[in-house]
Amino acid sequence: MKKHHFIIGIVLVLLLAGASGGVQAKNPHDTKAKTKNVSCTFAATFVSPGVETHIDTNGDGRSAGVHQGLVNCNIGRFLFQEEFEFQPLPSPPVTCPPGTARSSILVQAHGVLTEEKTGDQLFFEDAAGEVTFCLNPDLTFSFTEQGTFAGGTGQFTGASGSFDGQGTGQYLVFGSKGGDPGGFGQFTETVTGTLSLPQGAADKEGED
Repeated sequence: MKKHHFIIGIVLVLLLAGASGGVQAKNPHDTKAKTKNVSCTFAATFVSPGVETHIDTNGDGRSAGVHQGLVNCNIGRFLFQEEFEFQPLPSPPVTCPPGTARSSILVQAHGVLTEEKTGDQLFFEDAAGEVTFCLNPDLTFSFTEQGTFAGGTGQFTGASGSFDGQGTGQYLVFGSKGGDPGGFGQFTETVTGTLSLPQGAADKEGED
């Protein structure tokens, strides 16, 4: 009888240990992060600045513009919105191709990716100077950027990481009012990077 009690006791201890381990693995307060490679393709339009946003963070009198469009990623499909603020330069930097008519330097940019199925949002931003924009005489342009993921909602809460992008586009309408130029156009971009999610958010993602 004592032998049976001993065996039953061991089984109960193992079961309790397993249950405890399972709860610990799903603890939303676990600070370990899950990192994955991310690749995305953007298709978007812009107003720069054109529509008044009243976002002028450097006080130069030029308001930030707006991007919006669709994004297909290996982690889902997203709606995309971003505000961006450029400071014009008098001449193109050496990083732009020969013949470039005009270039700009980034002041700041903040964007949101909204996942279509869940509505969870992933925030990102570009720091000053982390975008190279080169405009050609025919109003086509090319650009490169470096940015960071900076939190979010739902499965993207606490998100971090970095990305690089490169794209091309064109102005479809371009003009000037009161000496302040503006335009509307389109662009496409490919982005690659790494996205880190806290363990709790990563577990929620796996359940969706």
